Amino acid sequence: MLMNNVIAKFNKICHYCGAELKGRSDKKFCDDYCRNNYYYKINTQRTSYIKRINSVLQHNRKILHSLCSCGRVLVPKQEMDSLGFDYEYFTGLYKTKKGVDYFVVYDYAFSVVNEKIVSIVKYLNKV
Repeated sequence: MLMNNVIAKFNKICHYCGAELKGRSDKKFCDDYCRNNYYYKINTQRTSYIKRINSVLQHNRKILHSLCSCGRVLVPKQEMDSLGFDYEYFTGLYKTKKGVDYFVVYDYAFSVVNEKIVSIVKYLNKV
């Protein structure tokens, strides 16, 4: 009788639905449905932040691509602002030999020349 009480205390429950588990002692889920939904929920929460950042980066790259038809162009900052460009998101930094800082967004780079003008270049990283 004492043995049954000890075993009852160690009964585990499913991490997803809360049902009592029967079978192996290291079992965490009652079936594949619960296991898949549990990990899907965890991965969705983890990747939503990354997806949001990638979405902003892709939007920025699309704007730079549409404005820079040749190798280098000067664009009014107001035009980039009106298209929804977010200056806080970029994939890297590049400093020219003259000391000008360019913010890289995938294969384009931009530098704020002054409060009204932005320089955009096609960035060819030789990795």
